[in-house]
Amino acid sequence: MYYHDYVKEQLRFLNNSEIRLRILAYLSKKPFSLADFKNSSFVSYSSISSNVYKLTDEGFVEKIDKNNFRLTNIGKIYLISLMEFHDTINTVNNFSDFWLDHDVRALSSKYLKRISQLEGSKLIQSRPTDIYKTHEEFRNLFKDSDILKVIFPYLHPEYPRLIRTLLSNGSKIEILVPRVICRRFIKSVGESLVRSSIKQNALSIKFIDDEVKLALAISNKWVSIGLFKRDGSYDQSRLLVSDKKDAIKWAYNIFKSYDKKAELVDLRSL
Repeated sequence: MYYHDYVKEQLRFLNNSEIRLRILAYLSKKPFSLADFKNSSFVSYSSISSNVYKLTDEGFVEKIDKNNFRLTNIGKIYLISLMEFHDTINTVNNFSDFWLDHDVRALSSKYLKRISQLEGSKLIQSRPTDIYKTHEEFRNLFKDSDILKVIFPYLHPEYPRLIRTLLSNGSKIEILVPRVICRRFIKSVGESLVRSSIKQNALSIKFIDDEVKLALAISNKWVSIGLFKRDGSYDQSRLLVSDKKDAIKWAYNIFKSYDKKAELVDLRSL
């Protein structure tokens, strides 16, 4: 109970004061004097002074000479944590229906904890007047990709065509699929093309024994995420996409976690 109360009080102390948060954010860039902050804001000198000294008393800020203040290490850590918390809340709230309606078990707690890295993502959603919107977006993202890492949880008729086009354009592709669709997927792409592309190190196909409840595509420029609905069917009408570096890194780490469990397709079996 003490720990809960302490955290609550610390969050209340910082979050309930816009001025304190602004002071911390300003100090994250460089040390400043009270006059510096006054000149860059519309806050009264007395209010700035009062809050800076409160932050100093709590150990978030320290005085470094007669006029100037800077963040302490504790202040830096708290500010980073608060910004991450802010991004997490934004990501959850902005796409609340997406998270509520889907099975997120494919994303382990390790990655759900880092969901703030999806801040700034965009939700692509099909509508009755544009039922192919997500599919078109997915295809447009694919077509200009030089390097691609993909998890296909099911076999869509368009996927093999996209892969053939990318390989013919010289792209390098890594694909993970469930074992149950692996053979059909290879046949749909074309066994001879798969064999030659693997030999040329342009293509890698691995299969996963476990059930896959996630569609993931990553290039060096973007990431797309698709999830299964809670009834067990894949949701083809909604896709989360981002071109942010943090989101790409987040998705890449998920891909690696699945890749570690996957087995390479044996060329001799083709």
